[in-house]
Amino acid sequence: MRVLVTGGAGFLGFHLARALAAREGTEVFCVDNLIRGEDDSLYRALAAQPNVTRIDADLSVESAVAALPGDIDYVYHLAALNGTQNFYERPMAVIRACTLPTIFLAERYGSQGRPLKRFLYAGTSEAYASTVTRFGWPVPTAEDVPLGIDDVTNPRWSYAGSKLHGEIVTAQAARSFGYPMTIIRFHNAYGPRMGDKHVVPDFMARMREGRYELFGHEDTRSFIYVDDAVRATILTAETEACAGEIVNIGGGREISMLELGREMMRIRGLDDEILLHPSPAGSVKRRAPDLAKLRRLTGFEERVDLERGLRATAAYYLDGRDDGLLAP
Repeated sequence: MRVLVTGGAGFLGFHLARALAAREGTEVFCVDNLIRGEDDSLYRALAAQPNVTRIDADLSVESAVAALPGDIDYVYHLAALNGTQNFYERPMAVIRACTLPTIFLAERYGSQGRPLKRFLYAGTSEAYASTVTRFGWPVPTAEDVPLGIDDVTNPRWSYAGSKLHGEIVTAQAARSFGYPMTIIRFHNAYGPRMGDKHVVPDFMARMREGRYELFGHEDTRSFIYVDDAVRATILTAETEACAGEIVNIGGGREISMLELGREMMRIRGLDDEILLHPSPAGSVKRRAPDLAKLRRLTGFEERVDLERGLRATAAYYLDGRDDGLLAP
């Protein structure tokens, strides 16, 4: 089995590639340009495995995509420029990284000699933002709700708008080239090695300095530990019933940011007061996935609860320790 993982040096891409590489008879090609991914000891150790090939390439350059290996069975397209701070500070870089690679990859592997078993595209829960905010659609939110762009002038939409574009490309390329696709929409995956532009590592970084501050403390989200997110991703790619489908991937527990902050402090034995700040402009008040479709099609159930996942994440960020994969 030959598998291509884009964004292999990033958060989810790294953990996905590591899980796939652990399977007997699987050859994994990890592609990343390190614009956000990390060339750290963990990634270098992954790339050193005999069944893993590291490819440093900018997928927004068509010639670089054309040079990627052929005869691939599964494409897991996770490469993107994510991170809320990036949406506001680097919107053009976000747009470029989230649009061009999808087009080039779809065309590259639509014309390879061996038919793909699956082209899996990683969408985002940000796609639901205006559906919930403007139209009051129910939360938890299902995959079949109508989607929209709330405000094209708000740089936050640089990411969600580009990812929506990627969903359209993925669906229409599959139709044009005749290969099966699956679109997944991640909802707040977290865990070790996820960088620093996310509420969990961001808060933990302030904890390390003795500062306890939260933005958007009343906002609610659901969180899924990275091992569970990876397992759900592989399930959706390899389950025949998921071909041609859009599937939410996330956790089943919706909590407020204040609850999340208190839980992170509790597992470290802290009870200091948290300084509360309003949400950034354009932030959605509630976001949680309806997981009925994921469960129905794949039988997926979470194995790592929030407390256990946060403990493993804190071990990485606060203690400098990689506890490895938690879920069997």
